Amino acid sequence: MEKMLADLLQRHRVGLKAEATAITEDADKTNGGTLTAEQDTRIKAITADVGVIDAALAAAQNTETTEAAVVRVRLEAANVAAACVLGGKPEKASEFITAGKTQQQAVALLQAERADGGQNLNPHHGGKPGGKLDAAAIDAGWASAVDKVNARHGLKRG
Repeated sequence: MEKMLADLLQRHRVGLKAEATAITEDADKTNGGTLTAEQDTRIKAITADVGVIDAALAAAQNTETTEAAVVRVRLEAANVAAACVLGGKPEKASEFITAGKTQQQAVALLQAERADGGQNLNPHHGGKPGGKLDAAAIDAGWASAVDKVNARHGLKRG
């Protein structure tokens, strides 16, 4: 279906270009190359239409390959799993991955769950209560920890 739509758009684009060429040739023959107001308006409309068609054709051609999609999804799943392990909730990884959560969403949910517990557990001291941290420090800590885990597995965050 996409191929048929692309073909139709391409045919329409060719037709518009032919019309524009005919208009400019007519202007060359009758007015010494000067377009009338009507011809100028039509040329501008054709130019705009061709721009829309070109954008639609370019968008249709920029589809992600299956291989690239697989790599992207695997990386995101690895990031979610790493965040869950680092957050002390590895059992949540499967739930988050199945639900299609991104790493950022998983971290936010883990942080919210931890905040609902009323204390900030310090991961450096065996889960003992630590001091309260601001959101920026927590986010920076998560990002750093996930990057370390990803580096061990040869992955880069997208």
